[in-house]
Amino acid sequence: MFKVINAFTDADTRQVYQEGDNFPRRGQVTEERVQELSSNENKLKKPLIEPFNVITNAEDALKEDEFPKHTGGGYFELSNGEKVKGKEAAVEAEKELK
Repeated sequence: MFKVINAFTDADTRQVYQEGDNFPRRGQVTEERVQELSSNENKLKKPLIEPFNVITNAEDALKEDEFPKHTGGGYFELSNGEKVKGKEAAVEAEKELK
């Protein structure tokens, strides 16, 4: 799966893609088609798609592991497993753990 970086209409499927869309929306795409759309070898003479940035996704995953984590009902879990009520209290308690 790829990310659309410049809007275009796919000549093969007539599907309209806007910047930020996933490509392809359904089905599979050939390596040759990926090469054409990710280089200047197309009618628009500019790259239209790029692979998803794995590093960015990994950084986003790390953010999910940050503490305190909201567990619902106004409670937050600290890095030591303790649960604290209230965000401000949880942030302060997490600072004290570090």
